[in-house]
Amino acid sequence: MTVREDDSIATVSVGPEGLSGEQIGRLWDAIALTDLEERVIEALRLITPEIERLSLVADEVGRRIAVVKVLGANVPVPLRSLGDGVNRLLGTALSLANARNGIALLDEVENGVHYSVQPKVWDLIFSTAQRLNIQVFATTHSWDCIDAFQQAAVRDPHEEAALIRLDAVGGGEVRATIFDERELSVVAREEIEVR
Repeated sequence: MTVREDDSIATVSVGPEGLSGEQIGRLWDAIALTDLEERVIEALRLITPEIERLSLVADEVGRRIAVVKVLGANVPVPLRSLGDGVNRLLGTALSLANARNGIALLDEVENGVHYSVQPKVWDLIFSTAQRLNIQVFATTHSWDCIDAFQQAAVRDPHEEAALIRLDAVGGGEVRATIFDERELSVVAREEIEVR
């Protein structure tokens, strides 16, 4: 992950492995006690609706770890115990929250997230990007992720969305093929290979 603010343009980049505990801590600290904190918690509820609150605490060796208050539990639960999807979603939501008026780069955006939740994740990405004025670039090799992206793009016709396929054409050149929202519908309906 990198966070850069040059000339007032925030750039947040998340690799395919997600974020480390230290990176999560820095991004959380930047939005703690703001309205963006609740937006991040809402994102986690896409996978685990029982999450009420989130905090970062020191573990037995002093590393900060994410813990959540879950409905019906008397003690905080380590977020990592709730599965890869919710942990990956925390990184995505924190990255978006910290990219206000800038750019978010999400590599292999679907990693760890069950295909059935991906349309809701894309809805979250679209709505957060619109609300916070973020341009999002996301990569994937997953058909399920592309299909979920298309579903979200159709539901939000005011959002500009495009799928860009990159192909090596020889001699070190790369060709980009761009599919807009209308073409995305055809791609999804006909299951045209675009990965």
